[in-house]
Amino acid sequence: MRRRLAVHLSVLIVGAAVIRIGVVPAEVCPVVTATEVSASIDAAVAWLVGGMSAEGTYTYGYDKDGDRINRGYSDARHGGVTMSLFQTYGVTGDPAILAAADRGLAHALGRIAEHDGWMAWEPGGDIPVGANGLLLAALAIRRGITSERTHDDLMRGMGRFLVSQQQPDGSVFSYWDVGDETASPVFGPFATGEAAWALALLDRQFPGEGWGEAAARTLDYMGNDRNLTEGYLTSLPDHWAAYTVSDLRPDLITDERVEYARRLAGYFGIRLRFEAQRRGTGINLWLRWYPGPPAGVGTAGEGLGALHRLSLQEARMADLTPPIEERLLCTAGFMVERQISAAEATGAVRPTLEAGAWFYRGYTQMDDQQHVLSTLLAALSVLETSEEDR
Repeated sequence: MRRRLAVHLSVLIVGAAVIRIGVVPAEVCPVVTATEVSASIDAAVAWLVGGMSAEGTYTYGYDKDGDRINRGYSDARHGGVTMSLFQTYGVTGDPAILAAADRGLAHALGRIAEHDGWMAWEPGGDIPVGANGLLLAALAIRRGITSERTHDDLMRGMGRFLVSQQQPDGSVFSYWDVGDETASPVFGPFATGEAAWALALLDRQFPGEGWGEAAARTLDYMGNDRNLTEGYLTSLPDHWAAYTVSDLRPDLITDERVEYARRLAGYFGIRLRFEAQRRGTGINLWLRWYPGPPAGVGTAGEGLGALHRLSLQEARMADLTPPIEERLLCTAGFMVERQISAAEATGAVRPTLEAGAWFYRGYTQMDDQQHVLSTLLAALSVLETSEEDR
C-alpha cells in the first residue's frame, strides 16, 4: 500500500511539474515603481525624438546585429508616433515633447489635399484612411491638451474625409483612389478602428456635430460584422476599437458596446498573460517562443489601458478594474525590464539607436516604441494613483 501511494504521489508531483513547466509556465511580473516607468517613458521618447530628421520624420527601423537602418517608411506609423508623443506631452507637460510632436505634425500638414468638401493628408499616391485617422487623433489630443484652435477647420475637414469613406453598414474603405477620385473598396486590418477612434475624439472636441454617431456606427460594425465581411477566421482584438469605445461620449455607450469592450479586455488579457510566461531560453523557448514583438505586446497593453479608463467611468465595467490594473502593471514590469538601458547600449555601434528601444530578435521599429510607450503611460497612471493612496 505504501509503495503504491508513493508511486501515485510521485506521478502527481511529476505531472504537476510537467504542467507547470511545459504546459502553463509561471508568469514573470517584475515589480516596478512610478519612477522606473517614468524613466522608461523618457528613454523611449528620447529614441523617437533623437532619431527625427530635419523634415520631421522618425527613424523607421534599426537592426542592431547587422548595424542596418531601415530606410523604408510608413505614413500610418508616422501618424501613430506623433499621436503617442502628444499623449506623452499630456502626461508629462514637457515642452520639448510638444515641440517634437509638432515637428512630426508639420511633416504631414505640408501635404493636405482638398476634394469635394473634405480635407486629407496626401502622403503620396492614394490617400490612406489609417494615416489620416491617426493624424486626426493626434490633432484632437493636441487640441484637448493645449486648447489651441489653430487646426479646427482642418480637423473638421479630415473628419468629413473619414465619413466619406464610411459605408452604410459602418465599414470603412481604407483608401481614396486619387486617379479615379473615389473610395477604393478595400479593407485594412487597422484603418477601420483608426478612423472610428478619430471620429470619437473629434466628437469630444466638437460636440453636437454627429461625429460620435459616426464613430459608434463603425464600432458596432467592428464588434459584430467585420469578421464575416472582411474574412477573418477569428475575432480581431483591435486596440483602436478599445480606444473608440473608451472615448465615446457616455450616452453612446450601450449595453452591447460595453459587452464588446469586455470581450476586448479578455482578448488583451489572455495575450499579455501568455507574454508574461515567455523567457526565450531553454525549454520555455520551445513552448512559448521568444518574447513577442514589442509593437504586438504594446497594442494589447494600450488597448487594456484605454479600457481601464472606461472601467473607472462606467459602472458596467467596474468589476474589471482590478484585473486590468494587475495585467497592466505586470506588462509594465516585464517591458521595463526588456528595454535596452543606456548602460546596456554602451559600446554599441549606434548607442542612440539602441538605448531606450525594445527589440525583437535584434530589430526594432518606430511603432515598437510607440505602442509600448502608450502602454507605459496607462500603467504610470495606475502606479501614481496607488502610490498616492499608500
